Amino acid sequence: MKEGNLLLDIKDLHVHYQVYGGKTKVIDGIDFQVEAGKKIGLVGESGCGKTTMVRSVMQVLPTQARIPKGEVFFDGDALLKISKRDLNRVRGQKMSMIFQDPTASLNPVFTIGSQIEDTIRYSGMVKGNDKKVIHEKAIQALKDCSMPDPERLLKCYPFELSGGMRQRVCIAMALATASKLMIADEPTTNLDVTIQDQVLRLIRQLCEKKNMSLILITHSLGVARMMTDWIYVMYAGQIVEKAVTSRIFEHPYHPYTVGLMESIPKLTGEGIMEGISGKLPNYLNPPKGCRFQDRCKKVMEKCRNCKPRLFPVEENHQVACFLYERGRAEDPEVSHE
Repeated sequence: MKEGNLLLDIKDLHVHYQVYGGKTKVIDGIDFQVEAGKKIGLVGESGCGKTTMVRSVMQVLPTQARIPKGEVFFDGDALLKISKRDLNRVRGQKMSMIFQDPTASLNPVFTIGSQIEDTIRYSGMVKGNDKKVIHEKAIQALKDCSMPDPERLLKCYPFELSGGMRQRVCIAMALATASKLMIADEPTTNLDVTIQDQVLRLIRQLCEKKNMSLILITHSLGVARMMTDWIYVMYAGQIVEKAVTSRIFEHPYHPYTVGLMESIPKLTGEGIMEGISGKLPNYLNPPKGCRFQDRCKKVMEKCRNCKPRLFPVEENHQVACFLYERGRAEDPEVSHE
């Protein structure tokens, strides 16, 4: 990615959680970049740290979380060092996050209107807190999300809406203030298939209309392929592969990425998907070196002792695997061509 065009730049980020048994090392030295106007997919199995990473950007981690090392730069601001007031300004006016569960994101005792209008009011985007202007912006936010009869919806409570409509309200709240980056954390988890497609298309269209960057967390490789320009593959708190979306589907390199691709059911129904054997490592005592070593069929001694960095294998394609330490592997046993 172009250094001069970076909107978000995460450098060597570490996140630990203090738990009863000790300290879990969930995020282990992640580097992550987002260019202005680009859509980035973050994929990986449940528990690999995707949500923790984006919560670090928003600075909404649980109280037991600690960031012992790393830097997060967003639009010229060092988010881990700026004041609370400046952080609220950034979160209120430049970036926002759509969480997995819209029911948990909306307060059940307040109307939709009061929640959207409060979001706009506290963002500081409307000078003088003009109630009429704030109300009009709330209506426009719902209209942008293709919500019918927005005036009536503003008077409704969350329980009066369907799951799909609640998720659209959350998108409207995010779009009402954010101008540069939207983070969508599995925004279609609790929706049926037809509504999932509508919500994803809506997010993409609105990001393109406002020229906003997008970080989309998803379990679905198909969704990532449809929605994003770049894909980062995450495993156990480490980025193991990153590439332009088309390249990572044409030629995955890391054994974990290959396993994910091979786990996708085929429309023809041919064969049985094997998946990836084993489970994520224990974050209280993670293995030294590559965290995928116990599940990898091509593990080497070096993998057990050293953590691989991201090695370039092609233009706009990097992989954290010692098989490709000297570039693209030529050994037919490790090459995927």
